[in-house]
Amino acid sequence: MTKRGWMYRVPALFIGLVLSQALSLSAQTQDRIDKVANAGFAQTVKQLETAIKQRGMMIVATIDHQNMLRMVGASIRGSKTIEFGKPDMMKSILPDNPEVGVEMPLKVYVYERADGKTVVSYRKPSAAFASYGKEQLTMAGQMMDMMLEEIATEAAK
Repeated sequence: MTKRGWMYRVPALFIGLVLSQALSLSAQTQDRIDKVANAGFAQTVKQLETAIKQRGMMIVATIDHQNMLRMVGASIRGSKTIEFGKPDMMKSILPDNPEVGVEMPLKVYVYERADGKTVVSYRKPSAAFASYGKEQLTMAGQMMDMMLEEIATEAAK
């Protein structure tokens, strides 16, 4: 191949790689849902906890990122992850599909942006559950998507 032929192939290869990465990133971000809340951080967290409990779910863990970073001298705005689940739901999924335990409990991340707005953020369970290639898990993930949408919408009011 001539020198001139390589000059055209290298940029084309580079453009192809960049487009491939962009499409991959786009697919990943489509699974993430961000809702800007109308209330402040503390009120949004309270509304999220209430929405979870009203659906008969239990909060398994609350991770306070802001507090953890204070311990090492760093300062950030409000930032919490709430992990939650429903034992009955897990009972119907985990015994036959223990590998899906890495996806559970579900979690929602609430944080304050630099502009002071609070955001309720989560990843759609359907994407992770569908990756196991089992119809039962795909359907469970889709049902969880609807439930998380309702919970996040209530939290962001």
